[in-house]
Order: sequence, then structure tokens, then C-alpha cells
Amino acid sequence: MNEHEDINASFEEDDHRAAFVFNLSSKDDSGKPYGRPPKRRRTAREHATALQKDSPSGPAFPALFGGAESPECVKLRKDLFETAWPVLENRIQHVLREANRNTLDEVTSFLEQAAEADTGKLTAGFIITGPNIASQDLLFEQLAERLSTATRARFVRLRASEAPNLKAALKKIIRDATVRGADEEEDEGVEITQGGRKYLDYDIEALHVFLTQQPQQQQSRRVVVAFQDSEAFDSSLLTDLISLFHSWRDRIQFDVLFGIATSVELFQARLVKSTARQLYGAQFDVAQVNSVLETVIKNAVAGTHAGIRIGPSLLRSLVERQHNQVAGIQIFVSSLKYAYMCHFYANPLSVLLAEQGRLPRGLLKPEHLEAIRTLDSFRNQAEAAVEARQLNHAQSLIEDDEYLVNKILEQGQKRQEYLLHLLRAICLVEATGLCSASFTDLYILALNTGINIDQPLRTVSLEDALKRLNPDEFVSLIDRLFGAIRTGSPELGLDGWESDAEEFVHSLTELRDEIDGLRERSKSNRTTLKSKYSAQSRVMRTTVVAQKVQLSQDTATLTEEDKAFTNAIDALIMLLSQDLQCDPIDNLFLHEVWVFDSKVPYRDVFVPPLGATFGRALSRPHDYLACACCGKANGGLAATLPTTAILYHLYLEAGALINVADLWSAYYALVGEESNIGLEERSALVCFYRGLAELRMMGFVKQSKKKADHIAKLKWL
Repeated sequence: MNEHEDINASFEEDDHRAAFVFNLSSKDDSGKPYGRPPKRRRTAREHATALQKDSPSGPAFPALFGGAESPECVKLRKDLFETAWPVLENRIQHVLREANRNTLDEVTSFLEQAAEADTGKLTAGFIITGPNIASQDLLFEQLAERLSTATRARFVRLRASEAPNLKAALKKIIRDATVRGADEEEDEGVEITQGGRKYLDYDIEALHVFLTQQPQQQQSRRVVVAFQDSEAFDSSLLTDLISLFHSWRDRIQFDVLFGIATSVELFQARLVKSTARQLYGAQFDVAQVNSVLETVIKNAVAGTHAGIRIGPSLLRSLVERQHNQVAGIQIFVSSLKYAYMCHFYANPLSVLLAEQGRLPRGLLKPEHLEAIRTLDSFRNQAEAAVEARQLNHAQSLIEDDEYLVNKILEQGQKRQEYLLHLLRAICLVEATGLCSASFTDLYILALNTGINIDQPLRTVSLEDALKRLNPDEFVSLIDRLFGAIRTGSPELGLDGWESDAEEFVHSLTELRDEIDGLRERSKSNRTTLKSKYSAQSRVMRTTVVAQKVQLSQDTATLTEEDKAFTNAIDALIMLLSQDLQCDPIDNLFLHEVWVFDSKVPYRDVFVPPLGATFGRALSRPHDYLACACCGKANGGLAATLPTTAILYHLYLEAGALINVADLWSAYYALVGEESNIGLEERSALVCFYRGLAELRMMGFVKQSKKKADHIAKLKWL
């Protein structure tokens, strides 16, 4: 009996009847006849929608500086995040969709052509996704959208985990192919009948009946089945499905798509030859993850639309994680969003990223100025001013709040100028075609060490490559630089800057005209134009001294044209070193305001040490629960600890095999009736089994195969 039930409650005579007779002709108390109860209308979704409308846009950010931050600053930080991230998210989604556009067009065109040709086989598309199959969810979602619209086909996506056997696979195919529209209830099943006959949920004839019963404008006998991770399916299951689809091809037009991580040859080797002959297919290559990641970094991380900059250390960790762990591109996007959230949520100085009109002087409080004076960039600025004998400037930075506020407001324009110069320099380095590093590596290098092509301090190896240029390559390089300056980089959101680089363009034009003249003169003299840096200008000299042959390298005689070409190469190197020179991002004043380079929160969230986290939580639960009963334990064993924590302490004291009976005896001795807790044996046994199940779920123990009454320890901490 329920403990909350009233003992004195009265009983009716009908309460003890074993059966009831339901008479439709009877009437209720009000005199109305009984009938079918009215169908209840679902209101949970409408209620949730109403709550979303009434609730604010999201949880409020906390007030920092120990609660001293003003509400205006808190709201400004939240508004900056909600403004900055959606812009990048839209650009990222656009990049991801554009990356698969060619594949979508090719697959759609192939299926349309195969539908017109009567091959007597199943149309099969082999999509080579590469080893990172987890990153291709978006591709198959786009395939579903495109094919449902272009071919009016029913699209079904299968994963190996959803179809362990033939029966489950057919259920999934029929259920997804017969799903109702978005305007109808999602959980309302489709009951397929014909002539009073009801079909089983794995009978493929039910799918045929459903397709024939559709309205004329929606009727289509075409079903596309996509095996997203086809290599994870059992070979016999694929064989049975292909054979079944082929036997129904005169009634249902089945098309199959296979997502393949290796190659078509290896996939075909897993199929029976008779099954492989039933397929008429084509191969499609998907844009690889590395190229997509490069494009995402250009658009969302390095582009001009980025609200904050991901520091070189953190960005390098993110890129290495993508390569080492073969993580999907969505993981990188999630990491990027988390970095934005951390910066605006926990950095009170992020309000300085607001535009000039949204950041009035009165918004900055003494707490902001005090926090700025603790930054490393502020200390470096003050020390540099002292070394340059600008003592008044250094003293004003430290003591004069109004002077510091003016300098802070000036940094917004300087930040934009620095980022614009940095991106232009990287764009020119890429335009030369002489740097073998990828854009990501070049961007990280530029942020970390700056850009310098001079021989003693160079960080980008361009000087040696520039010296080895021949006249034709020299002119071609200048033309590529002109093209980069005129067009900019759409991926970076960088417009052309020809009007801002008139002097640089004029110098390049003079060098190109000079080389064109030197080539004409050398051609008329029937000589080859070269520089002193080229291999043609170096000859081997043989000298016999005391009957010994000595080899030495000497420089060939250079013509006047060759000397002029050498001077032109030196002038180009000097011109590029001046225009491409860029400082590291750490050298900028107040770079902490708009650069997020902390790997600690990223590592805790995306690469968490699960074993250490579980061990800490179980050994010291008070640090997480903050309850009074666990506070006195202080990391030791106490009867007031949660059951799982008690078993964990006993687990640490045991050996490789743990006798469950002994473990129960030790636990009950601690929490039994004779202890301070005083649990009954039955209640304690329930808690014991629950705690033991939680330890097993967390991977600490497993059932021992050697002894039935023992459990084996899995982790040694």
C-alpha cells in the first residue's frame, strides 16, 4: 500500500469487482449516453512555444569584478557575443554547403540520367568521403534536401548502428520512406492497409502500397537509400538488401548511395560477385576535410568578419586536434564558438570591442582601468616608453586615468589597421607562390612571430626563392602581386587596396618595365639574362698545384644587363621586406582585449581528463556537492558520504579481484544499524547495488570471468 494513502478511506462496492460490463446504451449521471471519449489535443508544444516567447533571449551574463561590474557593461558583453557569433556561423554554414555543391550536382545529375536509361540494374552512387566519415553528416543532409526536391524521391539514410539486421533495416527504410509531412504530428504512425489487410512494419510490400496510394501530384515510385557508413555494415546484410531491392525494381525504383572511407575496389571486394553485378554505379569524390578546414579558417578565424582573434597557441592546438584525432569539422566549429563564449562571458575587458558610438567614456569604471594596468601588454608598453625616454607618457599611463582612457579608445583604430596590414601581407605572400606553407600555417606563424623576409631575422623564407628567379618568373611574380592587390581575397573578406598602395604599385611597375627592357636588350645581343644568384653565373674552376687538382667555384663574368637584373632582384627583395614586414600579435598594446589564446578552458571541455575528474569527484564529493554531511570527511572515508563514494574508497584499498560479499560486509559495517547512519539491511543493500552499478557504468569494475562472486578492477589510480 502506498504510504501516502489514507487508511480511513471508504470503499465502494464496485472496488472489489473482478470484471465490469461496458454498456454503450447506458447513460452517465448527467443523463447523456456514454460514447467515445474525445481525443486529447497535444498542448505541450504550444505551451513550450509560449514560454519561449515570454522568456528573455537567453540567460544573462554574470557581473564580473566581484559583482562590481555595471549592468550596462554586462548587457553590452552579451550583445557583442550575440552580434559577433551569428555572423561567423552563417559564413561557416555557407562554406560547408558550398564545399559539397559539386558533389551534390554530380550525384543529382547521375541519378536523373540513370532514371532515363533502362539498365536493368540498381543505380548506385559510391561517394568517397575519406577516413573522416563522421564529418559527412552535413553532406547526407544536403543530399536528402536536394534529391527530395530535384527527383521527388523518398530519401532514407541508414547507419550501421540503426540496422543491425535485415528486419531492423527494413523497418527503418519503410518508416522513413512513409513519414508524414512536417505539418503533421511526427509521432503519429502511418497505418498502411489495402482491402482490409494490414501489413507488417518490415514488409516491403507496404512501401509499395503507400507509394501507389499517394496523390497524383505527389506520387513517385522512387526511393533513395543512403548507407552513410557502408563499410560498417555487415557484408551479408548489404548483399540481402541489394538483392531485395533488385527484385522489386519493376515496382519500386530503388537507388542506393554508399559512403565509402577507403576505395570502391575494397568495398566491392566485400560483396558477392553476383550482387555486385546487380549494381550500375559511378564514383564521386567529396572535398576533403583538410581543404574544408582551410576554407573555414580563412572565412571565420582569419577573415575580416571575425569579432575576436584566436591566438596562435590555441589555434595550433585546434588544428592539431583535427588532424590527430580525425575530428569532424563540426567539432572545430564548436571549439570556435566555445572560445567566443569564454571571451565575452569571462573577460570584462571585452566591452572594449564595441564600436566607438556604443562605448561612451562613462562606461569604463575604475575597475576596468585597474584591470588594464595589470595586463602584460600594458607593462610592456610602459617599459618600452621608459626605455625610449618617454617618461611623461609612461607616468601618464600609470597615474592619469583620463589619459589612459584616451589611449584605450585609440586602440580600436590601430587594431583595425594592424589586422588589415597583416591580412594584406599574408595575401601577398600567398600570391608570390614561393611559400610552401599552407595558409593556416602561414597565418599562425604571422600571429606568433610576425612576418619578416630579411636574411638575419626572417620568419617567412622568401628571400632565397626570390634570388633564384629568372626574368620570366620575375615578371610573372609581379603580375600575381598586381592581381592580389586589385582583387584582394573574397574568402578573407579583403577588398582590393590598389588606391592605398600607389607607391608600392608604382615601384613594382618600374621594376617590371625595367626587366622587359633588359629582356629585349639581351634578346638583341643573343645572350641569356641572368643574375649573380642564379646557377648559370657560377662556374667550376680547375687548378693544378703540385700535381694535385683543386676545384673551386667562381663567378662567371656578368654583362651590364645581368648586373642590372641583379640590382632589380635586390630592389624587389627590399621593397617586399618593407611592405610585408609585420609584428607579432603579442607586441600590440591591449591585445588581450581582442585575442583569446587560453588553452585551459578549451582543454578541460574538449579534451577532459575523465579518469582524474571521476576520481576527484568520488574521493572528495564535498567539492562538487557542497553539502554539510560530506564536509567533515576531508577526503577520507565517512558513513555520510554517498554510497558510490564509499565504495570507491573501498575499491582503492582492494586488489585486482574484489570479493563482492566482502565488499558488502565492509560497506554495511560502515552504514549499518549500529553506525551513525543506521540503515536497515534491505535499504543498505539497495544502495550498495546502485553504487556498484554506477562504478561499473563509469568503467571502474567489471564482472570477473575467473570467479563468479568477484569483480575485477579495471583502473589503477
